[in-house]
Parts: sequence; structure tokens; C-alpha cells
Amino acid sequence: MSVPVRLRIAIWSVGLLAILIVSLATFVVIRLRADLIDGVDSTLATRASQIAIGLRGPGEGEFQDVSDAALQHLPGTESAAQLLDPSGTVLERSGDVAAASPMIEDLTAVRRGESVSRTVTLGSDTEPFRVLALRLSSPPERIVVVATSLETVEASAGRLTTLLLLAGPALLVVAGIGGWWLAGAALAPVSRITQTAGEIEIERLDERVDVPDTRDEIHDLAVTMNRMLERLQRGVAEQRQFIADASHELRTPIAVMRSELEVNLRERGLPTDARATLASVHEEIESMGAMVEDLLTLARADEGQLVLVTEPTDLRASAASVRAALATVAAASSVGVTVEGNGTPVLADRRQIEQVLRNLMVNGITHAGRGGHVVVSTWSDAGSARCSVRDDGPGIPEAARAHVFDRFFRADPSRARGGAGLGLAICREIVLAHRGHIEMTSREGDGSTFTFSIPLAGDGPNPKREAEPGSRGGTRLGEVTSSGPGATRSR
Repeated sequence: MSVPVRLRIAIWSVGLLAILIVSLATFVVIRLRADLIDGVDSTLATRASQIAIGLRGPGEGEFQDVSDAALQHLPGTESAAQLLDPSGTVLERSGDVAAASPMIEDLTAVRRGESVSRTVTLGSDTEPFRVLALRLSSPPERIVVVATSLETVEASAGRLTTLLLLAGPALLVVAGIGGWWLAGAALAPVSRITQTAGEIEIERLDERVDVPDTRDEIHDLAVTMNRMLERLQRGVAEQRQFIADASHELRTPIAVMRSELEVNLRERGLPTDARATLASVHEEIESMGAMVEDLLTLARADEGQLVLVTEPTDLRASAASVRAALATVAAASSVGVTVEGNGTPVLADRRQIEQVLRNLMVNGITHAGRGGHVVVSTWSDAGSARCSVRDDGPGIPEAARAHVFDRFFRADPSRARGGAGLGLAICREIVLAHRGHIEMTSREGDGSTFTFSIPLAGDGPNPKREAEPGSRGGTRLGEVTSSGPGATRSR
């Protein structure tokens, strides 16, 4: 269900209370009506016995007098009495005009000596009456019928029903508000756990959710969550340690193979086929070496050892230098690379900033495709030096935009032969180490733009600043954002 748990609890509370109120109200109204009718029956029985006792024999006016006196004590607003023969013919009557005709039709049980009580409708207005009939024990055989209106009973039941109808919705509103509040109070620790867990990213696995001082399911949830975070922290630490160790160990054999290949390639008498093979292997070794260096850079960032050697640097001049270095790569792909903008002086590690520019330009050249264009722009804005690299390629799919700065992620594995998906991750680490931030915007069919900014000269990182406890990268104080749908943030 898409309805929040808190709302579901409130709805179920109101629904359950509504069922209870309706059931209780129905029972109370029915019980009240039955009790009131029992009281009417008791009164009718008493008045009928009074009339029976008063009838000592035939005498004109005797029934009229006795019945009139008896009817005065009945609860109904309208009452009547009849004296019937065994066939049901009205011999005498008093009270309401409804007594002009027999008020009870089936006299079989009465003739057997039983007292019969029934609810019938009498008169032209079909008003409900409670009727009681009994047989006189003294001869001649006659039947006394006494009836009284149920108007007071129906009025009492109606008033109670009205009160319940008015009070019921008010109780449901109160129950809904109370259920909403109680559900919120009960789920507040879950919300805090959810919020804290949502803020814990891969760089902050040392953080833990607060464990409530209770012994309930929420306490167990928080404990389980913290144990899971501990396992994740150990797993990530082991993975990073393995990458760091493997990268360090691979540097030496790669350097040895590169040196041996370069020595062999200098041989004058080397056959053409062998030279071509060695050159191809040398190219792959160079690619592998670059990958190992990238892994080492990330490993240093993870260990807080990404140290910056800062110096006055101009972003535009660095962009122009990197563009010149990539001229052959751009020409091979028939991609035009343009650098525009003003000089933007910063205090930064020039080598690492140029690595960022190189990675972004190579990424732009790769995605622009043959005949495409890459535009590098630099400018100053609000105390920061900013640089953007824009290509006119097909853009990045929406599903991949949230992961472009993730390690080993490539939106299109068929591109960038030999790439491992580390370039943008390294850009992020270097920019963050300079107290800057980097972001990406893209639209399918309309290219992509990567923009990073670092403080202007005088506001940059301290030279050779060591890592702070608990941080990744010695000067990592910035923020990474990937704009667009599904954007992620890393702090």
C-alpha cells in the first residue's frame, strides 16, 4: 500500500472505533426500547387486572367507570380499553377511538387463558400501540383488552439515537486525531532512525543510529541497523584495503614490464611484426599503469593521505595546457576542443587540477563522438573559480545520472576502451580536497556539462594539509552534487 503507516493506523483506529460505536449504539437503542416496552407491558398487565377485578358482573356503566380509572395511569398519550366476547366482538369500549374495532385479532391463546401482549398499529394514522389481552375468569366468558400508545417509547429511543448520531462523529474525529498523534509518537523513533540511516553514506559508515532506551521492536530495529552498518563498514574497509594493497603491489611489476618493453623497442634489428606486438603490449601496460595510479589516488583519499601541494594556479591557463596535451586525442576523434573565459587565479595543486581538467576533457571528447565539440569555460563567481566542460554528445541516460561520480561506473561500457570508470570519481576526490564542489547536468540528446568550482586564491586549502580524523582526503570539505532526476549528494 502507498498510504503511510501513520495514516493507516489512524484510519484503522477510526474504522475500528466506528464499528464499536455502531454496534454499541445499536445494542443500547434496542435494549432501551425493549426495557421500555417491558415496562409498558407490566403497566398494561396491572391495569388489565384492575379492570378484571372491577368487573363483578354485568352492569351498565361499570366497565366504563373501571376502565376510565385504569387508563389514567397508562404511560401513553393515547390509551384505550375494550371488553370483547369470545368471538372478538366489541361489547364495550373506552378511551381512544381506535377501540371502536377489535384491537387484537387472534384470540386463540387468550381463550386458552394466556395473557397476550403485542405491538400493533391502530387508527387512521397507523400509530403504534402496545396491546395486552386477557380472559376474565368469572362467567360469562369475556376478554379484556388494554392498549396504550408507544409514542413515549419511540420518542425516548429517537432522542437517544439522535444523541448517538451527534456524538458518534465527534468521537470518531477525536479518535482520528488521537490515533494520528499516538501513531506519530510511536513511529517517531522509526522516523529518526530512517532519517539518520538515510544520511549515512559510504564515507560516513562510522556513524550509528540512536538506540532508544526501551526493550521493544524499535530498540531491536536500531540495534539490527547498527550491526548492519558495522558489517558494511568492515566490508568497505577490507575492500579499500585490498585495492590499496593490490595497487601498491602492482606498481613494481608494471614498472619493470614497461622498462623491459621500452628497452626491447629500442632494438634496431627488431622485426616489424614483433615491434608492432611489443608496441601494442606497451600501450596496454601504459593503460594498466594509469589505472593503478588512479586506484592509488583513490586509496590515498580513502586513507586521508591525499595531500595537496598548492601554488598559484590559473584555471584558464591550465585548461589551455591540457587542451594542447590532448590535441592528438581530439584530432583522432575529429572533436573540436575550445577553451574560453577569463583568467581565474586560485591557490591549488596544479598537477591535480590539471588531472581533473584532463579527465573531464577526455570524458567530453569520448562522448561528443566524431565531429562533435567540447567547450571548456572558466569564470569567477561569488568568491569561487569555476570551470565547466560541455560536450554536444547524446547526453547521459536519466537512470545513470545519479551514479556518474561512483567508482567503476560507466554509463555506456562500450565506450572508452580500456577505461575503468574511475576518472570522474577521481575528479570528485580532488575537487573536494580543494574545498570545492562538482556537479553534472545532462539532457538526453543535448549533451552533458560538468562544472566544478574551488575557492579563489587566498581562500583555498592549506599547503600539505594533513587529513582530519574521520575524513576522507586531507582537505575534503566540499560537496559533490549530481543534478537532475535521481541526483545524489556526498558530503
